[in-house]
Amino acid sequence: MPVPPVYRRWVTCPEPRPHASLRLFCFHFAGGDASTFRLWTTQLPDSIEVCPIEFPGRATRNNEAPITQFRELLEKVGTMVRPFLKDGPFAFFGHSFGGITAFELTRWLRRNAAPMPSRLFLSACPALHLRQRPPEPITHLSDTEFLEQLAIRYGTPREVLESEDVRQTVLPALRADLLVGESYQYQPEPPLEVPISSFGAFDDPEVSQDEAESWREQTTGEFRLRMLPGNHFFLTAERRRLHQAIVEDLQSVA
Repeated sequence: MPVPPVYRRWVTCPEPRPHASLRLFCFHFAGGDASTFRLWTTQLPDSIEVCPIEFPGRATRNNEAPITQFRELLEKVGTMVRPFLKDGPFAFFGHSFGGITAFELTRWLRRNAAPMPSRLFLSACPALHLRQRPPEPITHLSDTEFLEQLAIRYGTPREVLESEDVRQTVLPALRADLLVGESYQYQPEPPLEVPISSFGAFDDPEVSQDEAESWREQTTGEFRLRMLPGNHFFLTAERRRLHQAIVEDLQSVA
């Protein structure tokens, strides 16, 4: 597809599938990067081309300054994704922080009269209209206190947070993404016509089943809720079930 290289810094495609019938754009959790979905690119059917989004300030874009304000991030990612939406059906998948981004990007597309996704997949993400007040800020804390709050809030294993690799490579991106989250403010808009699939986990300390189910209020289309084993980070452990659900819910277009 003839788009400038700068766009491909944002929209990656590790496994191009020119004959795929649908593109699945994937948005990572806070502190993550496009490699989160590396295995998705080969494990989903050939009819789906997986395009993970890579934000600046991490991984392959580590030498770029991160974005720390939600409005700026939304405008930028919307501008960069839009050229890839003209070739056929597409869907969005977002986990946690990525779910917020995917949902608000869908509303941004509607406001800008752009093509709309065939389906929106929201994973470990609370229905945003239920949380009128943002969570208590933690990005001002010291590294030790910041990581401790992450363990409490999301159930992140402490042995992961205490690793030197996390402190050196993930912590800067994590702080930047949570700054974005702290700057976010939900604004009411009419429900989307886009079908929504919501995924929650029974032991997630951050997102309750009610909060996962309340996404049904944000669509006039079909809604499906699936509750899975695990905590907030079920994305890897339950990848096979997620893939099965995605394929089921996209049967009519992919």
